[in-house]
Amino acid sequence: MPSLLEGVRQFREYLLEVGAAQSTLNLPAPRMLAYVASDDELDPQNLFGALITEPEIVNVSRDLFVSGHFSLAIQEALKALEKVIQTKAGNNLSGTSLMEQVFSPKVPLLVWSARRTRSEQDEQLGYHRLFSGAVLGIRNPCAHEFKWVDDAETGLEILCFAQHLLKKAKVASRTEDVVADCP
Repeated sequence: MPSLLEGVRQFREYLLEVGAAQSTLNLPAPRMLAYVASDDELDPQNLFGALITEPEIVNVSRDLFVSGHFSLAIQEALKALEKVIQTKAGNNLSGTSLMEQVFSPKVPLLVWSARRTRSEQDEQLGYHRLFSGAVLGIRNPCAHEFKWVDDAETGLEILCFAQHLLKKAKVASRTEDVVADCP
């Protein structure tokens, strides 16, 4: 399976072949596309260190990931996400029940906006589904099946997704705080 960097290179070459790159911008290639990563830089352990930076996830999943226990690393990362959400929302539910209640599009406990515009409502609904889906479709299989994720690349992709959700949860506000700030 080609790496992400190799995929970008192939796509760039395709755009040049069909002339699409010339018709949009006639600029030199960005340095990052010309860069060739060393094998050490592409090593999953090094990529983990470069990509996964949230301490809640690093602390519970780094050792598991680098020792090849990818499903367990993911499971622990998503449990850490759950703990952050429980604390922030003041809710002791767990799993999809927690995510459904905390990020509910109708009566959420945590929000990112006043949900007045269609885009703000869509954001709430979309992240409600992403948080619930992460627990249902990723954490639960990792917890109930052996080696659900058994390769480093997939494991790293899922950990990056978990980290994104964690960052999103950290910037969420309690609903009453957002409503109180609105005129």
